[in-house]
Amino acid sequence: MNALLCLLLSATPTTPTTAPSLVAVVDVSASDAVYEDVSRGLAEDVVAALAKAGLAASRVDENELPPEGCRAGPCLEKVAHTRQARALVIVDAKEEGPLVEVSVMALDAADGRPLGAKRYTAGKKAAGALRRFSLELARALSPRDAGG
Repeated sequence: MNALLCLLLSATPTTPTTAPSLVAVVDVSASDAVYEDVSRGLAEDVVAALAKAGLAASRVDENELPPEGCRAGPCLEKVAHTRQARALVIVDAKEEGPLVEVSVMALDAADGRPLGAKRYTAGKKAAGALRRFSLELARALSPRDAGG
């Protein structure tokens, strides 16, 4: 019976779907600007918001970057190539007194063209800013209507 079920499932036609865009999220926050745990958590929040917008995203771990960090074009290009990403999202956080100010910027991995950016203060209202940023990026990465 298990063999029959496997045979039936494998014969079931599937509807082709478009693979989600691959987005690599890179935290470029300076080590003296914010605690590492905080910036890592903010990058993970960005990944979660992108996922809710339908984008396959993953955070680039610090161990995957050079010890001095990754802020310049050649390093970011290497990250995009290694991850086979369509877009890079750069997260830069900085403590401003008791608040943490966050900047996110999306770049087209193929040519470095800006795809969107947002600045917000970490906290309760950050979810709205992240949702808007993520939806804008999803629109920017969506295939264009072939009919024109």
